[in-house]
Amino acid sequence: MELKIQALDRLLDALSPALSAELDRVVRENTEALEENFKARLETAVRDAEASTRERAAGELNRAVAEATETTRKEVTEELERKFAEHLAETTTQLQTEAAERIQLQEQLEQWKTFADTPRQFAESASQPEMLARFLHLAQPFAKGLAVYVSKSDGLALWKSRGKAAFPEIISQETTDPESYFRTIVVRGKTVAAVSAVPPFKPEALDFFGGSLERAIEIFGLKLKNPVPKTAISEKTIALPAELSADDHKAHAEARRTARLLVSEIKLYHERELESGRQNGDIYRRLQKQIDSGRETYKNRVPGGVRGYHDYFHEELVRILGENDPSRLGPTYPGPINS
Repeated sequence: MELKIQALDRLLDALSPALSAELDRVVRENTEALEENFKARLETAVRDAEASTRERAAGELNRAVAEATETTRKEVTEELERKFAEHLAETTTQLQTEAAERIQLQEQLEQWKTFADTPRQFAESASQPEMLARFLHLAQPFAKGLAVYVSKSDGLALWKSRGKAAFPEIISQETTDPESYFRTIVVRGKTVAAVSAVPPFKPEALDFFGGSLERAIEIFGLKLKNPVPKTAISEKTIALPAELSADDHKAHAEARRTARLLVSEIKLYHERELESGRQNGDIYRRLQKQIDSGRETYKNRVPGGVRGYHDYFHEELVRILGENDPSRLGPTYPGPINS
């Protein structure tokens, strides 16, 4: 046994150089193969890592861009909505202010029209009750509740009222209430009526209407005591000769119509001056420019033969402006002109 072992040792000693060389070769080849395999796997892992990193980076970039886009869109939307809301509020406020101003100006204009028309309204009344009724109609917009009282033996009795308010049936001339409006209508030192209003009301407007009512009642009373004589003039007062042809009759009718339209136009646009002229008997002095211009138009439209026969323009002046009273045209009026 020992001999076999010794023989084996000698054999191994003989084979050691070759075996060592072979082992070195095998180890070297395996090492190289392992290194090549590792290198290839490492390169593959690096490429995979780089690709994964790029994908993650691209994903992160896309998410960052999406988040930034959404944030920016939200901020811009909120800013636009805020600016739009501010602009809308400013525009709405401005429009409301302008609308309120226009309404106020329109109301003021209507009020001034009412004030300007008040004397004519009262002057056209045929009786004192009609004047009081017109007063209520004109003054109602200027008070929540308005009442007119008339003078009776036992005090002032309620005549009519307008608006949402309750008024006593009988009141005294000495009525005082700091929260309400009260004014007596005095004509020639005598109380003939009274006006009462509950708040809210406009005292200046009510004073104006009250003063206008006093003057109108006084003028109306004077007219009843001293009626103005009237010379009636109508379209039938002029008798045309029977020998006139149909065309002549037509020309005279057209002349009368022309005169009526011209004078009616003067009345339509100059009511205030006309009313003053009637009251003072000087219509021509106040409306001379308009009357002379109308007559000139009448002369240009009406043939001389018709004008020479009868002055229809003068006739309509007396009938429409003077209310059939020639004296109201005044002393400076030249009278009929047949030419």
